[in-house]
Amino acid sequence: MNMLSSVTPWDMVAEGYSESTMKMFEGYAEQALAMTDLNKNSCILDIACGPGTLSLMAAEKTGTVSCIDFSQAMIDILDKTIKDDGVKNIKTFCGDAQELPYKENSFDAVFSMFGLMFFPDRMKGYKEIHRTLKPGGRTVITSWAPTGQSPLMMTMFNALKVINPDIPEPQTDIASLENPDFFKDEMVRAGFKDVDVVQVTHSLDIESVEEFWDGMVKGSAPIVMMKNNMPDDIWQEKNKSAIDYLRGTLGQLPTSLSADAWFAVGVK
Repeated sequence: MNMLSSVTPWDMVAEGYSESTMKMFEGYAEQALAMTDLNKNSCILDIACGPGTLSLMAAEKTGTVSCIDFSQAMIDILDKTIKDDGVKNIKTFCGDAQELPYKENSFDAVFSMFGLMFFPDRMKGYKEIHRTLKPGGRTVITSWAPTGQSPLMMTMFNALKVINPDIPEPQTDIASLENPDFFKDEMVRAGFKDVDVVQVTHSLDIESVEEFWDGMVKGSAPIVMMKNNMPDDIWQEKNKSAIDYLRGTLGQLPTSLSADAWFAVGVK
């Protein structure tokens, strides 16, 4: 099982994720919301909500936002933001999105931003989304495109390769959501109609190598797990090597790196 299918890595990075990675996802979340016809009476669900990137945006546009994540640490951060900002229309729940705690035909739209792609049983996830959508309701589910076509992803992979040269080169898995045709087929088999899979690209602005890398170290589960499995002195050496690599690769700053994603849109 993919290590990112378990809760431990996400609990570990929750705080750093909310500080850094969340900002990277804002553009994707905004575009996902734009792909649905939401209004002040809409009732939506955000699956694998993390610290609330999409949920907090949606709360300004919709009537009620329900959100679920299997990481209590992520939910705790979102709950604090909700309290601090005085948000009244978000309801959080910590649990397994493969068994949603909501009634049939509950939501006008359901979103899963880079979450369902890690489910141990994706078909369960799709079918639970389908079950809880209202007839005619729309879902937007996203997944990363192959690493090799995204400069941001390749830069991060190569930095990790500096830390651990034994990491295998990324290979596109055609039997995964990296393949838009496979993605569409899974959605259709789960019962969705009018399925369309489109490529969406956003860029991350980089003004400082150190700030960029520090954000990735705090918010990236694979990097945090690498770090935690090394003695501190070894990590400090590897960390310096990764920063040196990024300085040489990124060149003159500021710059930006793009990342491609697939957005699958379907209707119940």
